[in-house]
Amino acid sequence: MKVLIIDSHNMIHRARFGFGDGEHKIYFNFFRMLMGEFKRHEPDIVYIVDEGSPTQSLELMADYKGTRTRLDDPQFHREKAEIFETVKNTSGLVYIQHPDFEADDVIAYVANDVHPNDEVVIVSSDTDFIQLISERVKLWEPKKKVFVLQWKHADYVTWKALRGDASDNVPGVKGVGTKTADMLCANPELLPGFLDAKPNRRHDFETSRAVIKLKKIPQQGLQVIQSDFFVDTFFEEFSRRKCKSIIGKAWPGWVQRFSDAGGKYGQTDIAS
Repeated sequence: MKVLIIDSHNMIHRARFGFGDGEHKIYFNFFRMLMGEFKRHEPDIVYIVDEGSPTQSLELMADYKGTRTRLDDPQFHREKAEIFETVKNTSGLVYIQHPDFEADDVIAYVANDVHPNDEVVIVSSDTDFIQLISERVKLWEPKKKVFVLQWKHADYVTWKALRGDASDNVPGVKGVGTKTADMLCANPELLPGFLDAKPNRRHDFETSRAVIKLKKIPQQGLQVIQSDFFVDTFFEEFSRRKCKSIIGKAWPGWVQRFSDAGGKYGQTDIAS
């Protein structure tokens, strides 16, 4: 089975800067991008993964993602809600979310626990997923339109914990940049001595590593929704938003692709 996992918030934010304008721009661009990934990867089942709260990471690091500000854009939040409403009720795709875990952790769960023997493609520009890449699990970078290569060192999490991650406000080890992180990962026997050479280095490293590493999630609390593919309702959603390029000559192709990606293959076996 070919499994496609969509980092939904990553795609929604890219949709903000996509083609066109108007009050349904994000909705239109999200589904247009999604259709592009269906054509490219030809999946048998598709997961749309929503965000939860990074509860464990915040317990480890109170300022985790503290530099990010909530987007103050009512249209964005309305359209995001409408996208998830369509996915849950009409599309035949699998919506999945855990309220106490980030989408990254849920994606790791789907890739490794739900589909341990299947071919998996994750669609996201988030580099945290590099730690999941294997012969079976691939990471598609939608901006560059390339598969991300496996990490040059054995352990991406160690490298990132040393260097830090400014986008998530994870400091890493003070004074360590790319060059030093590369050297230590290429020569892991040097790492223990380096971490113990100065006070707090090991603590900072271990804390950053625990935050960066994708978490194991429990099935309890996991929300999984997979509707049937309701073709007429799906058409109505695009029609009332005047998405003419979707509901015109291209529509039979949309019906076929969404049927193949959801309704054709039945319900997922994840317990909800």
